[in-house]
Amino acid sequence: MKHSKTSSAVSAKVNNILARVLIALTFIFLLIPNVALSIMSHMSMLEAGANILLPAGLLMFMLTWRNRPGTNVLLLIPFMALAAFQIVLLFLYADGSIIGVDMFLNVATTNPSEAGELLNNLGPAIAIVIALYLPLMVLAGITMFRKVRTSDRTLSRCRTGAMILTVSGGIVLASCMFEEPYYCIDEDLYPVNVIANLSTAVNRSYAGRNYDSTSSDATYHARSTRPDNLREVYVAVVGETSRADNWQFFGYDRYTTPRLCSLPSGTIAGFGRTFSESNTTHKAVPLLLSNLTADNFDSKINESKSVITAFKEAGFKTAYVSMQCRNHSYIDFFAQEADTTIFMREPQPGEIVNGLYDMDMLSQLDSLLSNGDTKLLVVLHQYGSHFNYLDRYPRQEAYFIPDKTSDATVANRGQLINAYDNSIRHTDNLLYEVITRLDSINCVGGMIYASDHGEDIYDDARGRFLHASPTPTYFQLHVPMLVYMTPALRHRDPAMFNRTLLNQQAMVSSSQSYTPTLLGLAGIQSPDVDRTKALTSARYTEPDQQIFLTDRNKAYNLQQAGFQHEDYDRLNRL
Repeated sequence: MKHSKTSSAVSAKVNNILARVLIALTFIFLLIPNVALSIMSHMSMLEAGANILLPAGLLMFMLTWRNRPGTNVLLLIPFMALAAFQIVLLFLYADGSIIGVDMFLNVATTNPSEAGELLNNLGPAIAIVIALYLPLMVLAGITMFRKVRTSDRTLSRCRTGAMILTVSGGIVLASCMFEEPYYCIDEDLYPVNVIANLSTAVNRSYAGRNYDSTSSDATYHARSTRPDNLREVYVAVVGETSRADNWQFFGYDRYTTPRLCSLPSGTIAGFGRTFSESNTTHKAVPLLLSNLTADNFDSKINESKSVITAFKEAGFKTAYVSMQCRNHSYIDFFAQEADTTIFMREPQPGEIVNGLYDMDMLSQLDSLLSNGDTKLLVVLHQYGSHFNYLDRYPRQEAYFIPDKTSDATVANRGQLINAYDNSIRHTDNLLYEVITRLDSINCVGGMIYASDHGEDIYDDARGRFLHASPTPTYFQLHVPMLVYMTPALRHRDPAMFNRTLLNQQAMVSSSQSYTPTLLGLAGIQSPDVDRTKALTSARYTEPDQQIFLTDRNKAYNLQQAGFQHEDYDRLNRL
């Protein structure tokens, strides 16, 4: 009997310790994102206080709302998932970015191979979050199995602490909202901001599902100003993750674009002061290929169609050839407007697709050119310089070595840059071959190229890497843009060619100028398109200011978007 009482007392003591440990570890681990964001985002004392105290109080209430700690913790698994995602994001961008709307949409639209390439280089971050949160779930399961209950004394103390933290956090939050003019709970208080972003992402995804019906009446009212029997061919190349600072054509000190640079001087117009209005593909590409800008993207995207429709209205056959995979985004919707749509990484039944590079799109271009269509537009959407850079070109094209990176780290920046520059050389080859083909058929025609956005590659002390972060940088937005006209077009309209060359020193928004310039090349007029943004126009006007389409689809200037002194230093050099 005595032994039974002793055993029961030991068991009760063990259970009480398990309950306390589980509550304490869950409390600490789930607050890691709050503390990290408060430090890395350079919050004021009030903002940091609100970001830690109020969530801490509410979290403690959730951990002790019942005397069953295992159940309480398992109910918090969704918050563990958000916390894990947030920690990985902080590891990736090192800038205090929260999980944005675009991040959730990127997860939904990134193809498995892309995701695999990225995850392979996030091993340490993933290992950390697994080590933090998996043991919590295991320990919670053990406490449930043992039917552990939190003692009344522990519950009382925890709830008292929760009350103190919550009231203190509420007072600090109220002070913060009064003292900080730009403070907004659903943007600045974690995890409220992340939950709000998830809700917005779901709403946007739902709106996209109705795109066919909401855009059915969209039109450019476009017409061609050139003879119907004049053969015209235009190739619109959409680059991926290419930044202008790594282009020899724009002054980079490495031979990354030797073939384009070998063309006679004045043959091709390059716009080295070009900036994108988005740093994420699923928004940047629709901005390029439509009449949308950051100012009206949110209100108009579901009612708009792409420049492909404008060409069709003007009597052109159209084709869209992509090296990327379908991802159920507006890019797919725009691609389907074309008479011919080809996603080269999308295998046919029984077919295995691997080892493809952007140059492989040339076979599709050759086939389309051989059809002899009098009027033809071909859109080529690259995989470009998307990470992992090493996989964007065949081994025989490895000009800069060593380039075989095992991890994306600051220590490996040299190899990362070598691989990235090799991927730019592959784009150089593609563009040169497109120009060669256009010249060979002796048609009136041309090519336009711009990258959707750029990329960070550990360029300064901030340690930023990749793109699509809610806070952009100079390297994520500074992109290359080129315009080429065939000899036949230059001969037919020398004034337009000269105007384009004269505009080379202008500041350009690729998002605003890509479609107007493409239509200008083709002599297509549309009352809905701003001609003053066409780089072929004598009336071209620079943007009043560079703007950025934020995660919440708001048009911000660069200062509002989060540009820092490192970004302005480089911007001023332009």
